[in-house]
Amino acid sequence: MTRPDEPADLQSLATPYALHALGDGDVADIDRRLLGASADEAEEFFAEVRAVRETMAVLAAATAVEPPDHLRGRVLEQITEGSVRALPDRSRRWTRGVLAAAAAVAIGLGVLGVGLALRPTPQSSTADRVFAASDVRTVSGDIPGGGRATLVFSRERDSGVLVMNNVPKPAPGTVYQMWLVGADGPHSAGTMDAGAVAPSTTAVLPDLGSSRTLAFTVEPPGGSTYPTSPVFAELPLS
Repeated sequence: MTRPDEPADLQSLATPYALHALGDGDVADIDRRLLGASADEAEEFFAEVRAVRETMAVLAAATAVEPPDHLRGRVLEQITEGSVRALPDRSRRWTRGVLAAAAAVAIGLGVLGVGLALRPTPQSSTADRVFAASDVRTVSGDIPGGGRATLVFSRERDSGVLVMNNVPKPAPGTVYQMWLVGADGPHSAGTMDAGAVAPSTTAVLPDLGSSRTLAFTVEPPGGSTYPTSPVFAELPLS
């Protein structure tokens, strides 16, 4: 068990490091620890950092819009009047709370049409809790046939945010089905048909429970009560 005065596990710091949610002193300390880490440990750390930042980029792109004309005019007016002030350096740093709010807005507005069998929990508040959790973690994996899946999750909040990039659509007459797999077997976490799978597909997964793996299978339309085909991809929830 880690004592309060012991440094946190390096890998557990990858997500807040990626989200710029640490102070300058903490970042410097992590950088020093990375210099002394093994090549495998450093690569694992930076792989998680990349996955988190790629996920945030997807969420941001899902809701990118052109600013209204009146806002552009107001900004130009302030520049002309000399009323736009430079922000101090500390104001340029994102905090965990700001990123959590941004992620929540992206999830709330940008979730694509994924046919998930989920309870009616507001997606914005779920995403907010996941990204703000003290134990937030990220796991990624390649999908056979192309694409990549990334899950940002929190045991503390019992939920996760799934992003699938460039995953091919399921074959006609089939769906992708997700399963949360624990000691008591697999439990359906929802389905995705061809219309739901886009270049960037995002979904919120509540009720992780004691599951240790998020698995994917190909199933008949509407999904199955138990997997009827081999798992073609899985993400460990550890």
